[in-house]
Amino acid sequence: MMQHYSTSAAAPAERHRRWQEIIGQTYFNLQLDFLDPARFEGDLSCWQLGQQSLSRLSSGPLSYRRVRGEMHDTAEEQFLVSLPRQSAIFFSQMGREAHCGAGHFILERSNDPYEFHHTRANNLWVLKIPGHLLRARLRNPERYCAVTFDGSHSIGALFADYLGAVGRRLEQGDDCLHPLVGQQLLELFVAATEGNPAVLDSQASCVRAAHLNRIERYVRANLADTRLAPEQIAGACRISVRYLHDLFRDTGQTFGLWLREQRLAGARQALGSPQPQTLAQLAYQWGFTDQSHFSRVFKQRYGCTPREECERLQAARQGKAH
Repeated sequence: MMQHYSTSAAAPAERHRRWQEIIGQTYFNLQLDFLDPARFEGDLSCWQLGQQSLSRLSSGPLSYRRVRGEMHDTAEEQFLVSLPRQSAIFFSQMGREAHCGAGHFILERSNDPYEFHHTRANNLWVLKIPGHLLRARLRNPERYCAVTFDGSHSIGALFADYLGAVGRRLEQGDDCLHPLVGQQLLELFVAATEGNPAVLDSQASCVRAAHLNRIERYVRANLADTRLAPEQIAGACRISVRYLHDLFRDTGQTFGLWLREQRLAGARQALGSPQPQTLAQLAYQWGFTDQSHFSRVFKQRYGCTPREECERLQAARQGKAH
């Protein structure tokens, strides 16, 4: 269901306050600086895509600042992928600065201060991704903040084009898209970021980073295989088992824990699908051989059982339908 907000009904002197409320409600608290507060106009529409949301906002020029003193407002880390459609945006975070032209995109993190501004009227797509969801698919995503990604070539163009196509469908009233659409957007974004030479860890060589990316892609393609083991993965990626474990040691996480995290994240995402599926089927689909074990580790990770999470998501969908 679409949520629509606008400053048009507010008195000119109150429009900047109304826009600040809209932004805080849709994303998280930000400090706003307006070029001309009394003449400012803004319009925002937002749609849910499973655990993610996609929004379109149009506004006059302004600056957004995320300050450390206001970071207690979100219980969970969030990431925003912003794609300007009309004019360039300027973004700085973690000591990096990015100039992002129309059609390209950048990544922002809620848990670090940043500044985001555009000096001309703009129209943007913004994909909001929960931190746990992005981290399950992209290692250390903060590496990619304040880096401009090319939306005109290769996988970056596929992501930008698909984002625009989904947005146009939503704007035309098709606001009941399958949660799989959100998952596909996430996977395309991850594919667009992997291998970017500007953001590879300074502590790891390009070769080691490439091996790690290849391992992660292979595992995600074979998560349903309950027999998935380091020996099989190492053989498929043409490295030794010892080297595989050594690569994960660089990341501060064992391979076994990372593999379980991928399976749990995939299962949690699948719980949001309207398609009926038993918990036993879901557990097996994501590589768990035993439903009780799946329920136990799911609760350890997320604080609730898979059944409770499924009921929560169903109630949320029904609420939006009304």
